[in-house]
Amino acid sequence: MSKIEIAEIISNAEIAHGIFKLCLRLPAGYPCPGPGQFINLYLNDESRLLPRPISVCDWEDGVLTLVYAVVGAGTKAISGYRPGAIIRASTALGNGFAIENPGRCLLVGGGAGVPPLLFTAKKIGVGAHAVLGFRSEPFLVDAFPCEAKVATEDGAVGRRGNVIDLLGSMEISDVTQMFACGPKPMLKALADFAKAREIPLQVSLEERMGCGYGACVGCVCKTARGNRKVCEDGPVFNGSEVIWDE
Repeated sequence: MSKIEIAEIISNAEIAHGIFKLCLRLPAGYPCPGPGQFINLYLNDESRLLPRPISVCDWEDGVLTLVYAVVGAGTKAISGYRPGAIIRASTALGNGFAIENPGRCLLVGGGAGVPPLLFTAKKIGVGAHAVLGFRSEPFLVDAFPCEAKVATEDGAVGRRGNVIDLLGSMEISDVTQMFACGPKPMLKALADFAKAREIPLQVSLEERMGCGYGACVGCVCKTARGNRKVCEDGPVFNGSEVIWDE
């Protein structure tokens, strides 16, 4: 059962255009989140009742790190919160990445889908390798505890193109698993890529959520096992089970 805790903002800074890194101090006893899970943030504004779900980027010594894109009025308001301010945060929600005997793993992220892979890479440890794609301006790359190759659409940094282009240039015959988060077109292409090479793939979907608790049924995705709620049944799913074309 998720709880709502009072968190203190340690820092909240823009690390790339429209991308903010928010660090929160949580009270003692706050349970450690799992890689791929998310938390709900509640704005300090009574006119905005719905929380903003944000993936866990990192967790260490009672400090929760969230990296989010400013995409609407809610995240715009959060970007203005200053150190020392108080905000309400839920404990971790959703089903994250299943990491068991991972072997050599590729973590594939695109844009705002990169942050949850940082915590995932730390949990995997040895064997993790990251492939990260951005439009132009990379972020968090140096924070990864493993090798991280980069692609940018305009060629400003790393290889010109997207992560699928970059993967096509790499030797991946010994990869045992793939973990991914990013926009749906990227995940769809990656699912085809992994299927052709018989590599197990877990994907974290970026569906827009309403309540974040499974009550509003606003983030349903179609899978081979029927309709699933991204916030409650996911956000992580088996890439081969997601029905991408509907």
